[in-house]
Amino acid sequence: MRERLTTAFIAITLLLLVGAGLIRSHASDSAVRAHEAADVAATAEAMGAVISDAVAAGGVLDRELLRPFLTPRSRIVIKREDSTRVVLTGADFDPGAPADQLASAVILGDGEEVELTNVHDQTLEGVWGDRFEVLAVFGLLAILAGVTGYLVARSLSAPFRQLAVAAAALGRGRFDLDLPRGGVPEARAIALALASSATQMRERMEREREFGQHASHVLRTPLTSLRFRLEEIIEDPTLSGEARDATIGCLRAVGRLDQVAGELVELGGRGVLLAGAALPLRDLATQVAQRWADVLDLDHRSLSAAVEGDIELRFTPGPVEQVLDLLLEDVLQHDTGAVRLVFEGAASRLQIDVSCVDANGTRRAPARAAEERIQVVLDSLGGRLERPADGSALRLHLPRR
Repeated sequence: MRERLTTAFIAITLLLLVGAGLIRSHASDSAVRAHEAADVAATAEAMGAVISDAVAAGGVLDRELLRPFLTPRSRIVIKREDSTRVVLTGADFDPGAPADQLASAVILGDGEEVELTNVHDQTLEGVWGDRFEVLAVFGLLAILAGVTGYLVARSLSAPFRQLAVAAAALGRGRFDLDLPRGGVPEARAIALALASSATQMRERMEREREFGQHASHVLRTPLTSLRFRLEEIIEDPTLSGEARDATIGCLRAVGRLDQVAGELVELGGRGVLLAGAALPLRDLATQVAQRWADVLDLDHRSLSAAVEGDIELRFTPGPVEQVLDLLLEDVLQHDTGAVRLVFEGAASRLQIDVSCVDANGTRRAPARAAEERIQVVLDSLGGRLERPADGSALRLHLPRR
């Protein structure tokens, strides 16, 4: 976008320069011709007055009398009464361009006529000037137009580049979008649409999580009560053998039903949020680790990562990136030492251990982590945060989606 806008600025500037030059050339040509015509008429009148005075004083109308009025681009023609002609031609006079000739004639008292013709001076139309100078000016203006166009294009395209990053983040399952708040109306409209989509997706995920929790409560609570009741019946000493066997069968069926209900609830949370954006755990861990390794390297700190469990299991990267960004930003600002990430994938969840490594090689949980903010995000995602008793790491639990 920036390249096209910059090229457009240069092209428009050059076209405007050429158009202005052509208009100026046409106007200048008309003005020059008008001045030349007036000058020829004035010269012809002055020449007629001089000739009349010279003839009245006894002079002869010949070449020598008219030669002072001859210029390199003019021609003087004397037409006598006997139809003879005397012609004086300047060195640069071009008789082959009638359209560029400006003529004026005077009639003398004795019937003779003197005609003065000048050829239009093309050099007076040189609005473009020297070719080298024109090219230099055009080049300079093209550079200025390019710089201006680049700055304007950069300003105009910045919101759209930010929107592209936000759209990619939303496609990866992130809802904390960095959207432009100003810029052109079109960019604001797209930003509002992306914000609305992120809100709808987050609300949908929260509803599905709440539904799973509610379904688990509704299904498993009565089954638990029924199992306790059946266990009480089995312990009744007065119960007959056949009734005891039937009760035991019912208890087993309730156990199987409780297991199926748990599997169904768990299965509802296993699906990834955005199937097209899901990545294998090994790729997700590599991307996150590499990005933050580059950031920590600027602070002269290192980051290492390990992947355990099912490394081919696919997870939506957005939620993982969002939580780790919050945590690692805080670690970068308020903690020291190298950083260690351990990813462990399971069928329905992802566990991430984050620890800092001191100079002596001791691993410990980050001393200060943005736990409140992280917990808010984890709650919305259906995850949780914990600190193991040994204090060696800060443990994040995220659902698969």
